[in-house]
Amino acid sequence: MINAPVAQKRVQESLVGFPPRVTSSYLAFAESGDLTNLDVVVLGVLQFYLAKKPAVPLEEMAGTTRLVEDLGCDSLTMMDTVFMVETLFDIKLDDTELTQLGTLDELRAHLRRHVQGHTASAA
Repeated sequence: MINAPVAQKRVQESLVGFPPRVTSSYLAFAESGDLTNLDVVVLGVLQFYLAKKPAVPLEEMAGTTRLVEDLGCDSLTMMDTVFMVETLFDIKLDDTELTQLGTLDELRAHLRRHVQGHTASAA
């Protein structure tokens, strides 16, 4: 798990301009490890990088919402999202795996597995 001082530093350095809900959820995840907060951060980061912002937050959308077809995710959006998630959670994601993800639920589940696996191996 990420310790509080490291999380606070990352908020100040990496999450500048992100909505307060994303930064507070990141700090809450660092403190508690609650995966609900992880979801808010991941979807908030993705939404931040979308060229066309949806009318509602991604966390309120159905898990079956398609990344490319419904949200207009392109390779640059995914690269920016991956880079930020790797930075925030000290993980390394395989770019080829990410191209296989099609929905918000698949993205959430994939990142949960990586973050939980990293947390377990760091313990």
